[in-house]
Amino acid sequence: MILILREEIVCMLILSFLIFYYMVNKAKDKEMFFLKLASSALIHIIFDTVTVITVNHRHIVSDALNRMLHIGFYISGIVFILVFYNYIINLTLEYKYVRILKNVGFIPVILFIVMLVFLPMEYVEGIGTDYSYGPLAFFGYGLFVSYCAVCLTILLAFGNRLDKRVKRALTPIIIIMFVAILIQAIVPEILMTGGNATLICIGMFVALDNPDKDYEKQALWDFLTGLRNRNCYNKDMDRYQQLSKYQHSKRMIGFLVGDLNYLKKINDNYGHAEGDALIKAAATVLREHLKTAENVYRLGGDEFIAIYLSPNDQAVAAEMEKVVEVCKKETGFAVPLSIALGYASGTFNENIQDIVNQADQIMYENKLRMKQAQKEENEHG
Repeated sequence: MILILREEIVCMLILSFLIFYYMVNKAKDKEMFFLKLASSALIHIIFDTVTVITVNHRHIVSDALNRMLHIGFYISGIVFILVFYNYIINLTLEYKYVRILKNVGFIPVILFIVMLVFLPMEYVEGIGTDYSYGPLAFFGYGLFVSYCAVCLTILLAFGNRLDKRVKRALTPIIIIMFVAILIQAIVPEILMTGGNATLICIGMFVALDNPDKDYEKQALWDFLTGLRNRNCYNKDMDRYQQLSKYQHSKRMIGFLVGDLNYLKKINDNYGHAEGDALIKAAATVLREHLKTAENVYRLGGDEFIAIYLSPNDQAVAAEMEKVVEVCKKETGFAVPLSIALGYASGTFNENIQDIVNQADQIMYENKLRMKQAQKEENEHG
């Protein structure tokens, strides 16, 4: 038992460091996933540590308290794997399927909570440590294994839209998670779910968010807005141009071009600090409401662009409407927060730059209409 507790303490220290790292670096957007994953893993290991102590001291700890703590252990483990599951479907599937599968993903959790009333839990005296056993334990481990199997299936079936580096990193991580949980289910005394969760977090940290790449990130991110910059856009476009040579003709790509209105007016009359605040506000609106975009970029000045892979044009239209709606509600500036938008999509076998030019032309036409509407409003106001 002492060896197990030492392992759990080491895992807690590692996860605490990862959480501290993400909090200090003010994780946003996709990086928030890592913070959620590490936090749920830490909670799971805390329950794991406490239950190791209580289950080995049943002469002074009541069965009711043991059961309650073990339920916390299983639920925190399910939350951990559910966070990972949501990340995988967000990363690999089209928008119209993501919401459905997210809702479906909660069904086993609800079922587990309901079955807490009916399924018994037993405790077995092992060689190195005692451990939980019985129908409720089997059900909990069964959910872990099922989520892992679904994640692996989705990644293998729909992972073609991912960057190869990301897919190569995620595939072994899911396989390791699946095998470790399966071993834990077969041999419960091993008590390796906490260590497994920690290894998964370390793997995600090293493979997908390696601090050694901080300098590269600085070159690819816009300091003012936190969006990706023109360098990153050009790099990604080069990659998509290469992909277009090999993609099936029906594979779609979309571009949403945005241009911030009134930036020159606010810079000239109120100073560049106020202009920067307007740019940041526009970037925040685009980042928060272009939810199905693969990436959102600030190309410089008042220019923004978002790239969509396998886009749902109706979902993109709804996002554009939401951006316009949110901008209208913003009243904290001397000029209106207003972004002219233009969207176009096409297949990968087309000239991708032509699709961008089409979106840019639509944006320009919308910008002229917005200026004319504002002019007429001022004349009649």
